[in-house]
Amino acid sequence: MAETIIQFDHVCKSFDEHPVLRDFSLSIEKGTFLTVIGRSGCGKTTALRLVNGLISADSGRVLVQGRDVAETDPVALRRGIGYTIQNVGLFPHMTVEKNIAYVPTISKSPFWKGEERRRRAAELLESVGLEPGLVSRYPRELSGGQRQRVGIARALAAQPEILLMDEPFGAVDEITRRQLQDEILRLHQERGITILFVTHDIEEALKLGTRVLVMEEGKATQFGPPSMVMASPATPFVAQLVRRSRDFAPRL
Repeated sequence: MAETIIQFDHVCKSFDEHPVLRDFSLSIEKGTFLTVIGRSGCGKTTALRLVNGLISADSGRVLVQGRDVAETDPVALRRGIGYTIQNVGLFPHMTVEKNIAYVPTISKSPFWKGEERRRRAAELLESVGLEPGLVSRYPRELSGGQRQRVGIARALAAQPEILLMDEPFGAVDEITRRQLQDEILRLHQERGITILFVTHDIEEALKLGTRVLVMEEGKATQFGPPSMVMASPATPFVAQLVRRSRDFAPRL
């Protein structure tokens, strides 16, 4: 039986008395590439941010590797979870090397010092399809696609078992977007990391996910393999989503 790595247990969350997640329950198995799609405001990003404790549930529980996030030290929790967003959030005053090494450095890792830090940063750049020589550059000297790849490398630096990605490829051109999709697919296949990936693009969700979660009004409308979501949409909204992708080959 597969191990559950993340579990939402009857979670409710509101902002300014506006419900965003409503009795939301979901179990995610270790090694899953979960793509999450739905209208703006349906709770996608809120669910993601609950996993690494950036926000807290009003009721219910979020469990990560069997531990209640509400009872876990948030700093320790986040050091074990990679997180990347659309606008990357690289530190502009730091080189690429220092950006990648940020979490291991503040965690006082003995393996991220001096020449060893540079070597590890260069290896991570290669793993996301970049030249290792970029370690000495600053974010302003990189293209949008390069910055996004550096953001992924930084998220992987602490060797997390979970990677959270909130519309990470939304701000790049279509060619770069396809390249980044292929890179993250390769990384998932090679490392077996659990990925939660929020997107507005149904074809991206079908291409990347081993499981797709469709959300509506703070609830899970449909959850399953991409091929099942395409073949048997659970609601008119899901049917409308996949109708545009009838000729698209899903990952599974």
